[in-house]
Amino acid sequence: MLSVFVPTASSLKKFDNIEADALSPNAIWIDMKSPSPGEDKAVEKLVGIEIPTREDMQEIEISSRLYVENGARYMTATLMCAADSQAPRTTPVTFILTDHRLVTVRYDEPKPFALIAAKLARSCSPSITGDGVLLELLDGVIDRCADILERAGADVDAVSSQIFEPSAERGHARTYSQILLTIGKKGDLTSKVRESLVSIGRLISFVTVETDAGRWSKEQKAQFKT
Repeated sequence: MLSVFVPTASSLKKFDNIEADALSPNAIWIDMKSPSPGEDKAVEKLVGIEIPTREDMQEIEISSRLYVENGARYMTATLMCAADSQAPRTTPVTFILTDHRLVTVRYDEPKPFALIAAKLARSCSPSITGDGVLLELLDGVIDRCADILERAGADVDAVSSQIFEPSAERGHARTYSQILLTIGKKGDLTSKVRESLVSIGRLISFVTVETDAGRWSKEQKAQFKT
């Protein structure tokens, strides 16, 4: 599925379920979710880049996840999905920057994508480019990770209270079994968040070092540093 974002006077207008042959040349962000081969070829023709396959995106070598090809910067990061469910998971997402246009390729629904799309649909600078959208998405991803960690910390604090609270009630073995299960789940969740943040940190280092010096404004450089 293709979603295309075109800037207007005060917002970023989203066009969903775009036909492959109807892509707007004015689009500054093309979001590809589980793209078909036809959609891949249409975006490649419009933007002049090669779209990585799902197998390419799952490569773990940094050199395969962060690279420059034909002037386009390819950056694959690991993002959190379904963090509020009983089965949180991670998914690779590729960000491609070329000629101030952003192409994102994904096969899942990281929450920041919907949040940032809604935010930019309400209001954004008329001069926004794909570079700015990338910054917004990275901010959203980091904020989301911070929220997940904050909630996990609160849950672990609650577990700590259960462990050390004096109680004369029976059934402690069952209670402690549930506590161990909770601790294990929170450990798995925080491990996934850590993996995501490490990949985002590498992406930020790559994009700030590898891009040409005049690409980013002073404000954007400060945002990257933060």
